[in-house]
Amino acid sequence: MPKTAAPAAQHTVRYGPHEVAYHLEFRRRRSVGFRVLATGAVHVAAPLGTPAAWVAEQVLRKAPWILKHQARFEAARPVVPARQYLSGESQLFLGQEYSLLIIDATRPAVQLLDNQLVVAYPAPHAPERTAALLAGWYRQQAAAQFAQALARTWPRFAEFRLPVPTLFVRQMQTRWGSCTPATGRIRLNVDLVRTDETCIDYVLVHECCHLLVPDHSARFYALQTRLLPGWQQAKALLASQQRLH
Repeated sequence: MPKTAAPAAQHTVRYGPHEVAYHLEFRRRRSVGFRVLATGAVHVAAPLGTPAAWVAEQVLRKAPWILKHQARFEAARPVVPARQYLSGESQLFLGQEYSLLIIDATRPAVQLLDNQLVVAYPAPHAPERTAALLAGWYRQQAAAQFAQALARTWPRFAEFRLPVPTLFVRQMQTRWGSCTPATGRIRLNVDLVRTDETCIDYVLVHECCHLLVPDHSARFYALQTRLLPGWQQAKALLASQQRLH
């Protein structure tokens, strides 16, 4: 039977402090090819029959080139202006944009009304006060939305008979989530609640997979693909929304 191209799979290698993730696909070709997309994603095409371990060695050798191109694409992306927390400014919630409206009220309150995110509190109004009220509201919403996401996604893990993980909402600068398999604790970035539900489910499934496979090996990505087919689309959507908030 003639060999056919195998579907792409996700792999990672460690280069110093950097973790280089790449999509590996085996094709009818004579040499290994590397591509770094504008999103920062790395695609590697290798000849059919090539050992994945050998390809990983080539990726390590190519790591400086990969990191340089990822940094160049990152620098070329437009910088999102810092929030001013003024009426009319755009805010995100579950992937939808809302216009911020600050109004006078006797008691502080934050709520969604149609296409507006209304922040009410006694005058005088100040950006710092608005920011603090919004931060508290987002944290409350995040706790509720993450709990709903766990209810949606945890049945996928029923076959493993794991204890239900404990979720924590955290403000993170560089990560969407983290997992401590030994304690069953999963921490999710509060800003994740600004993204689409599909993105929340993807990050949560990713972290729950770490309860079974702590690293980012091929075994990990095989598990993630089985439990969440099409996760690559969710990851791409998350990347597209990341710079909006």
